[in-house]
Formats: sequence, C-alpha cells, structure tokens
Amino acid sequence: MAPRAESRWVPLALGLSLLLTACAGDEVVKPRAGVPPLRADLVAGAEFYASPSGSPSGDGSFTNPWDLATALSGPTAVTPGSTIWLRGGTYTNPADPRGFESTLTGAPDAPIVVRQYPGEHATVTNTLLVTGADTWFWGFEVTQPAPQPLETLHGVNVHGPRTKLINLIVHDATDAGIFIPPQATGAEINGSIVYNNGRTDNLTHGIYCTSATATLLLRDNIVFDNWAYGFHCYSKDEGSITDIDLEGNVAFNNYVWGVPWDADILVGGTAPASGITVNENYTYRTNFIITALSADIGSNVVTNRDVVCTNNYFVGGWWQVGAWTNATVTGNTLYNFPTGGMIGTLGTVSGQTWSGNTFFGDPTALAWRQDSNAITTFDGWLAGTGLTDPGTYAGSAPTGVKIVVRPNTYEPGRAHIIVYNWAEQSTVAVDVSGILRMGDRYMVQNAQDFYGPPVASGTYTGRPLQLPMVRFTPPSPIGVATARPAPVTGPIFDVFVLMRTKPGVCTPDENGSLQSCIDWHKNSDPPSRSRRHPARP
Repeated sequence: MAPRAESRWVPLALGLSLLLTACAGDEVVKPRAGVPPLRADLVAGAEFYASPSGSPSGDGSFTNPWDLATALSGPTAVTPGSTIWLRGGTYTNPADPRGFESTLTGAPDAPIVVRQYPGEHATVTNTLLVTGADTWFWGFEVTQPAPQPLETLHGVNVHGPRTKLINLIVHDATDAGIFIPPQATGAEINGSIVYNNGRTDNLTHGIYCTSATATLLLRDNIVFDNWAYGFHCYSKDEGSITDIDLEGNVAFNNYVWGVPWDADILVGGTAPASGITVNENYTYRTNFIITALSADIGSNVVTNRDVVCTNNYFVGGWWQVGAWTNATVTGNTLYNFPTGGMIGTLGTVSGQTWSGNTFFGDPTALAWRQDSNAITTFDGWLAGTGLTDPGTYAGSAPTGVKIVVRPNTYEPGRAHIIVYNWAEQSTVAVDVSGILRMGDRYMVQNAQDFYGPPVASGTYTGRPLQLPMVRFTPPSPIGVATARPAPVTGPIFDVFVLMRTKPGVCTPDENGSLQSCIDWHKNSDPPSRSRRHPARP
C-alpha cells in the first residue's frame, strides 16, 4: 500500500432524483430540471469473485475466487467494464494490517464495479485506499474493528479520478470516514451511511472533501454521530473548493463526541469557494447548544464567489452564511428550537438573492446577526443586511409530520425516508408508491441500526408503510471511551432505508443461476449492470 496521504486537508451519479414529500397532504415535488436519467450505455464486461477464503492463486471464478488484495490489485483479466463481486464475510489483509489498496482502472464509459454479492454481507476492515481510476465501490461495509490499528486511518481514502462510492456503510474509522483530496477529480459519494468516525476534535470528520476541477457530487448520504464535522468541504488552497454539489443529504448529531462547536455541514475555508450547490439537505440536532452550527456555508475568513443554497431543511444550530459575491438563498426552512440562534450573515449581501425562506421561532428574540454586529431581532437583521423580503416566520415551531422519500440513484426499489415527527406520533404512514410496485417484497432498516432487525418488512400492497417512531439508542464508537452516550433522536426524528428484497424462494436452475431471482436482480442494478448470479454454495 502506498504511504498514507496527508490527512489534514483542512476543510458527488448519473440519475433521476425524485423527491416525494409526505406531510398532512402528501406533497409531491417533481424532479429537478436538468437531472439526467441513469445511463444505459455503460459497457459491462466479465464477472469475477473475491472471498474472505479466496486465494492469490485463484482465477477469480465463482468456485475459485481471489482474496480481496489480489482482486483489487488489477489482475490482467479485469478489464474496463468488469464486475468483481464480494462474497459475504470479513476481509482482512495479513500482508498489510492498514487495510487494502485498489489500483483497479476502468474507463469513463466502462467503469470497473466492486460490489457486494446480492443477499450477503461483506465487511472490509481498516482502510480502503483507492489509487486507480473509474471504479465504483458498491454496497459493502468498511470499518475498523477492535482492536483498532495504531495508525490513524481514513475509512475510505480516495485518490483516483472518477471514483464512485455507492451505498457503502462506513463507520468507526480513526480518522475521517471518507477522505476526498483534490486529485480525486469527478468523485461521487451516493447513498452511503457514514457514522462514528474520527477521534480528534475539529479535525476528524464524517466526509472530508475538496474539489479542484470536475464536480464533486455528494448526494443522498446519511452522515451522523461523527467526532467533528459531518460534511467538511474545506481547504486552504486556492481553487480547491470548486464545483461541489451537496444534494439530498441527511446530517445530524455530528461533533457529538467531542467539543460541540462544529457544524453538520461545512463548505468553505481560507481560500474562496466557487460553484457551490447546497440543495434539499436535511439536518437535526438532539440537544440544543447555543453556540453550535447546523450549517456553515462559506466559512468566515474570505469572500467567496458563488453559491446556490435552496430548499434545505435545517433544524438545530445557527446557520452561518459566509461572504459571497453571488448567492441564491431561496426556499429554505430553519428552526433552532424556541430560543436558539437563527442566521448569521457575513459581509455584504448586495448581489445576493434571498426569497421564499421559512423560519420558525420568535421573531422578537435575539437570534440574528449581521457580520460583526451585535445579535439582534429579525427586524434588526433585516435593517442590518438591507434585505427586504428574504422570508417569513410561519409559527413558533413546526407542527405535524414532515416525511421526505428520496429514491436511490442506482438501485430501483431503494430509498431514504426522512421523518421529522413534530407531532410525536408512535408510528408514521409513509407513501412509497413512487418506489415500490405492487407485489414487491421489501424491508425497512433504521439508518442508525442498518444491520439490525428490520423495522418493517413484507409484500407491498399499495398501502402506506407504517414505521415506528421510537427511542432507539445508536451504537457508541468502537475502541474509545466517550464522555456521553450516543444521542437518541426518536421519536421526533429518524431516518430509514427502504430496500426491495428478493423473492422468498430462489431455486437454482440447471446452470446454477438463481432463475427465480433474475427479475429482482435486474430491478436492483443499473440497466447495463443486470446480472444472473450463481447459486450460493
């Protein structure tokens, strides 16, 4: 494995993004214009297999698989468009206790896919270092189990261009859960769950990222309970906070283990940011802390260039909006509990567009701030900024139930379900008619207990799913003592993962294929990645 990259870069799918919002009246929000459909022209090649019991002398076949280190080293047979299936079990690397390095190199129109075998659970231990290119890592777990390595390691350390991390579960890394430096051009993190990462205040985050050239896409990830920031898009270097798109992510209760002053979402640094999009993201904090930030868009030491910040739902903590030459801030909702701070703006807001934002709380409370001026009321902030109609107060607190269903870009039948249960109901009804079809088998996992028992499962009948809103205690970090237990978000807030599952009976045919599962696999893969999988021994 190459030497560990410098980790102090002080701070994303081709696909249709449909947002279904179910409240009292089941509002349906249509896809954003300009979002392309999932490409069906990606080249698919040969299939290979790796297993915890595999061997360097294997041939990568189903019956004679490679070990993971060999599979990731770029065997000659693995060409652009190939798929490497990871059989279930725990992968360790005796040759390098730090973990695994992937030098796999696909092509932009024929990526190599490294994916968990359907119906199994593959766990990659310690770190996954990516130095190849055009490779998609899909659906498996990456963690640093006890006893943890003495060296501080990222969970997934991406240096290869056009790398995609899809539906991964990354937790308990001693450094950042996922690290994206500038050389990982055109990277994407999509549908992943990232939690309990880091061990150092203000330095070790859920996702630590920069971007210098092609767009970095961070979409539909669930990031929570990390030591410092949730999303930390930061750099000291000119041009390294460029073209970053955060969309549909959920970030909550980050910085809970250390000093609680970091934000769930940060974009900005000591160099100007440009080409930033923050759209349809969701935050939450269990405990009210007066100095904490929900989102910090722009940092506080430079004048940034341009940002679009729209349709976000920020709950808990100040929202700091840095100095921007051009900014569009519309359609956002903000609530910071009855007495919490609201928005702090930095620099002049001339040249910025603010409209249609919704605020909850007391407009006469001292909860607003413009630049270095004293904390003031909403009217005082309006006077200080010169904004005339940035938004309105809609009440002292949100009411009812807000439910958001976000389909997964890469797996039809999969979605994230975000619930703000202001009414504190014991169960909520969720319309998933845009995700499942009549007769589909499904299960729903709590994102904070992804490998635990399902909270709901069965055959879809067209009726709303009934999901329990309970007090669930998430796991504490591995290998370290914490000053407080993991925060409980229920019954007010929770996030779930809906997944279409295989039929109850899968019978191998004479060729060893799970013929009765083909429809499920086709509906679970991108159009050009449909596979017939051999029967499991």
